[in-house]
Amino acid sequence: MRALCAALVVLVVSLATHPAGADDDGFGRSGPYVGVGASRSVDLIEPFLDGTPILENIKVSDSWGANARLGYRLTSWFSVEAEYEWLQPFNFSFNGVHLGTLGAQSATANLRFILPLSRFQPYLLLGAGALFLKAEDPRKVLTVDRSPFAGRVGLGLDVYLTQSLLVNVGAEGVLSPAGLQLNTGSTTISEHGLGTLTFQFGVGYRF
Repeated sequence: MRALCAALVVLVVSLATHPAGADDDGFGRSGPYVGVGASRSVDLIEPFLDGTPILENIKVSDSWGANARLGYRLTSWFSVEAEYEWLQPFNFSFNGVHLGTLGAQSATANLRFILPLSRFQPYLLLGAGALFLKAEDPRKVLTVDRSPFAGRVGLGLDVYLTQSLLVNVGAEGVLSPAGLQLNTGSTTISEHGLGTLTFQFGVGYRF
């Protein structure tokens, strides 16, 4: 959180001191854009379970996925966008025994704050929307509260190959109060919030 606040302060100061004509090369022009890419998840679910002794032996796999976004750049330093991300189901195991899988999809409306340094444009992303979860567990040990609200935060870099074509790398976290429940019979032994962290890389097109 401290690192995110520091990044936000640096970005705001940089925008305030950025020369007014720095986007005259066309890389910071306003207009619509689209992007697609791959996502590699780093498990944030397992850390939520730490601290509960009976759950310390639960392991959750990482997974691959895909993301897509559609947005509009309003100024050289600010844009709005809609983003969708799909992740392959996470595998849950307890002491080597498979418990089930948890599928995760997210959809958010984002605000993107950009530092328009010609071809290289770092950004901070803040968003809110929904996290859609689906548990597959024949034993009914693993269940989820389908409360869908989620927040998204991310840092990334767009590198423009031309004034229209770009490549993107970034990291985004999605956090939700939706409860992950682990049950024994009719007793809930633990309930925790959920989160995902993904490293993204892809391509985009500016119209």
